Formats: sequence, structure tokens, C-alpha cells
Amino acid sequence: MVSLLIEELGIALIMMHFITPSIYYVIARSWLRLGNGVGSDNVLDADPPFVSIIIPTYNEAKVITQKLNNIYMQDYPRDRFEVIIVDSGSTDGTIELVREWVKGHGDVNVRVIEEGVRRGKMHALNTALRNTKGDIIVVTDADSAWLKDSLRNAIAWLMNKDVGAVSCNKIPRTDKGIEAEYRNYYGLLRLAESRKFSSAIFHGELAAFRRDLLERVGGFPTDLGADDSHTAGLISIMGYRAIIPEDVKCIEYVPSKGYWMWRVRRAQHLIQHFLRFLRYMLIEGKDPPRDYRQIMLYESYLHLINPWLFMVGLIFIVLSAIHGALIPIALLLIGAALLANKFFRTWVMTQVILVVAAIRNLWNKELVWRKIEK
Repeated sequence: MVSLLIEELGIALIMMHFITPSIYYVIARSWLRLGNGVGSDNVLDADPPFVSIIIPTYNEAKVITQKLNNIYMQDYPRDRFEVIIVDSGSTDGTIELVREWVKGHGDVNVRVIEEGVRRGKMHALNTALRNTKGDIIVVTDADSAWLKDSLRNAIAWLMNKDVGAVSCNKIPRTDKGIEAEYRNYYGLLRLAESRKFSSAIFHGELAAFRRDLLERVGGFPTDLGADDSHTAGLISIMGYRAIIPEDVKCIEYVPSKGYWMWRVRRAQHLIQHFLRFLRYMLIEGKDPPRDYRQIMLYESYLHLINPWLFMVGLIFIVLSAIHGALIPIALLLIGAALLANKFFRTWVMTQVILVVAAIRNLWNKELVWRKIEK
């Protein structure tokens, strides 16, 4: 009797694990047919807003010159943006390279703030924010790249009064097929959620915020990761949209060494982000717009609960198979065969990463993380 109960429960959990995200995927695809819903005033006039671009750095000597060149080549007036480098105690000559670059590019305002010690990205961002002059604040990772029109297109969307934050579609540069496959599914959801109201997740490669809204939410959070996603979420709670439009694209460099630890750390930060938002909505009584609430509840379930259904269900099925139950044995054989499919393999690994990340958050939130070179 107990064995039969374990078998049935295991099958039910696995079915629920796969059915629920499939339903969300179908719903999200229907949102892609919606218009952007933010009017047609997302164009830049002859006097575009002044933009402050923040680049937090820690031992970025291998990439910082390339990053500054990438910003310099943007299709945006150079007298309408400044670059703030906030360095957290680099020891590899990062700042010296920045100053050398500045000597040959006098038409761009680049300022360097040296923290001296490493206190984490969020602390660095708030330090930089206090020293910016722009009406728009753009945060970008040093080890990423923009397309030539990325900045212009992002700022254009922020010209609409309903939009408070904009992020980018990520184009992964990697030799890992699992990451590219993951991005295909992940990217579609970000676009679809943006059509519905706001993306549940933002990206550090390019995250642009209206300064007035950023100040209203108190700057960047310092007690959890996913500073980009969480800040965009707070802006969305206030009724402004935080979107990832189709025409804002960035290149994401994916590490070859330390890839799995990099994935776990990112998952940890997203879990922190969704847990905090559940607290806002279910305990503190914050009332986000209805469409955004729907998105956040779906995504919270997918990140916080659904991976555990898979793991617990798999354990029950394995236990039943050990005791000779035929259906669990058949399911395990089917699952093993499906691992040859790239999408299924990517999905399973993502669930494992989320479970590992949730466990690791119990003792280490990775707010100041070990640098992984890309």
C-alpha cells in the first residue's frame, strides 16, 4: 500500500512539474501577439536625455578597454552621456588601463571612483549613483558588449511615460550548447512578459532606469543579489513597466571554466529576488498591477517550487522502480532516452541548478562573489 502511494505520488509530482511550465509557455506565446502597449512616442528627439553609464569593476584588465571601446562606438551623442567606473579594489591594473584609454578619448566624459575595497556590486552601484548626473541611469557589466544601437534603442523606450526600466535580449557567446538552448526558451519568456506588462527578470549586460524612479525605490538593494531584476521589479510594483524589447540586444560572454558555479550563483540571486517579492505581495500586502502580479506568481512558482517537485518526484519514482514497479521503471527508461534531446537535457540541468542554488542560499547568498573569467 505504501509502495503504491509513493509510486502514484511520484508520478503525480513529475506530471505536475512538466505540465505547469508547459501551460505557462503556451500562455506566454499568446502574449507575443499583443502590441507593446506603450504608445508610439518611444523616439529620441534632437536633444536626447543625458545618460550616466555605470560600470562596476573588479580585476577587469582583460576586458575593460574593449568595453570602453564598445560604449564609445554607440550610436548616441557622446556629449549626452558620461561613464562612471566604480572600482572595488582591483589589483590587476584595471584603473591604469582606464586612465590610459581616457587620454586618447577626450570627447567622452569618463570618471573613476575607487572604493579601495570590495564590498559587492550593489554597494558599488549605489556609490556610483550618488555621483551621477544623468536623467537615465544605465548599468552594464564590464565583460559584456552592446550592439551599436543598443543604448539608443533602450533610451528611446524610456521616453514613454509608462516605461520605467529597460533591459536587453541576451545573445550568448559560448561553446556550451546547453546555455544557448536555455536562452532560446528563457528569451521568449522575457519578450512575452514585456508584452504583457513587465519582464520578471532583468539583465546586467544592460539595465537602464529612469533616475527619478530609481531614487524613489531607494537605489539598488544591498541585501540580496539580482540587483537589476529586483530594482526593475520595485519600479513595476509602482505601476511602471520594466521591459525587454526586441530591438535592444547585447552580447553575453559565457565562462568556459567555472560555468556551473556561475549558473548556480545566478540562480541563487534569482531565488532571493522571487522570495522577496512573494513577501512583498503575500505578507506585506504590496499591490502590484494585476498583470505583473500574474507574471511574478508564475515565475516564483517556476523558480521556487517546480524544481523541488521534479527532485522529490524523481526520488519517489526511483524508490518505486527499485521495488520493481513497472511504470516507474518505464518512466526512468524514457527519461534516460530523452536526455539525448538537447532541450530536455537543458531543462533537467536547470532544475538541478535551482535546487542546488536554493540549498546553497541557506549559508551563502553570494552577495560578494568569486570572480569567474569569461
